[in-house]
Amino acid sequence: MQLSRSIRNRFVVATVALVAVGIAALLTLFFYLGEQSRSALRDATLKTDIDLAAARLARDPGAALSPSGAIRVYRAESPDLPPAYLTLAPGSHPKVYLGPQIFHVVIRDTPHGRLYASFDITEREHLENSNRWVIMFSGAMIVLVIALCSVWLARGLLSPIDQLAGRLGQISPEDRTVRLGQAFGGTELAPIAQSIDGFLERLDGFVEREQSFTESASHELRSPLAVLQGATELLADQTREQPALARTVDRMRRAIRDMSDFTHTLLLLSREPKRVTNPAELCDATEIAQRVIDEQRLLLSGKPIIMRCDCSNPIPVSAPGSLVKIVLSNLMRNAMSATDAGSISCQAVGRTLELHDSGAGIPAAALDRIFDRKFSLRPGGYGVGLHLTKRICDHFGWSVALEPTTTGTVARVTF
Repeated sequence: MQLSRSIRNRFVVATVALVAVGIAALLTLFFYLGEQSRSALRDATLKTDIDLAAARLARDPGAALSPSGAIRVYRAESPDLPPAYLTLAPGSHPKVYLGPQIFHVVIRDTPHGRLYASFDITEREHLENSNRWVIMFSGAMIVLVIALCSVWLARGLLSPIDQLAGRLGQISPEDRTVRLGQAFGGTELAPIAQSIDGFLERLDGFVEREQSFTESASHELRSPLAVLQGATELLADQTREQPALARTVDRMRRAIRDMSDFTHTLLLLSREPKRVTNPAELCDATEIAQRVIDEQRLLLSGKPIIMRCDCSNPIPVSAPGSLVKIVLSNLMRNAMSATDAGSISCQAVGRTLELHDSGAGIPAAALDRIFDRKFSLRPGGYGVGLHLTKRICDHFGWSVALEPTTTGTVARVTF
């Protein structure tokens, strides 16, 4: 399991871990030193009893040696000596278990034989074990309190970061005057806020230059396109009686109209989506799809391809019809370039238009890059059409996807 990368969680976990390790180390040291001190005190007491017993035996070899009580001294030949003691070597044995009882035993060889001193520590061990559990529970409660305090402290320490994140989330793309440095001046976040201000200034400059160029280019292209459109209208009137020339002029008119729509699209894409969408401006996507198929059918260049539109129910779209046409035209041209023979059909499923072709399909390795700018599966392609299609769809919240099938490719656009 990967540790959360949140600064707040890291602070809480680090604080709790540090306190827990510290308390565990202190308790371990406390228990160890307590056990050692108690063992040393018992050793000293039992050794003193052995010395007293040895002195008593020196005066009276048949003297009794503490036959009862918490501390008892035995000779090696004493009939009441526990057999388990006989297996112990001379020295100190802090814990010797005789059934449910626990004894501290000290064994020493004296001129009067081997003497055994034992101290019943059963009740004291049980009490010490209970005390250990109480102390460990208290330590756990301290860790829990420290954890709660750490959460509260982390929330307070990191609240300026939350405020900065909130201010960033409230910045509107249309408001280019918002700056954060002044609001966070004098705090630890001041360098970050100032860096963000610098980035916003550079980003605003870039956006301003891009929008200025797009608007200027669109504006400058309108005049020559208007001239060309007027000229082709005159040519259309003059060549009405000449079918061959009329078809050529009609193609010129469509090309000029597409170019005009393209420049209009560039102008719209430079704006925010809510400034583009006009609820009163509705178009029918299925009607535009039929028109696109009729126009593109003239550009088959002799390919044996059957093109049809099986769209019966209308799909109203709140967007300029020119943008819907660009999306469908790019997908249609993509299908035509991938299909040498067969069929291309358009179907309406709910609010989704599906464009099926019987072409070569899309390699699996190219699916993730198919909408990237400058990526094209066609030799000599510029990789602009599908990228522009994706930009338009993202701009309006539509979804577009290309999926390989067993018979070719299906492109789906959901409005």
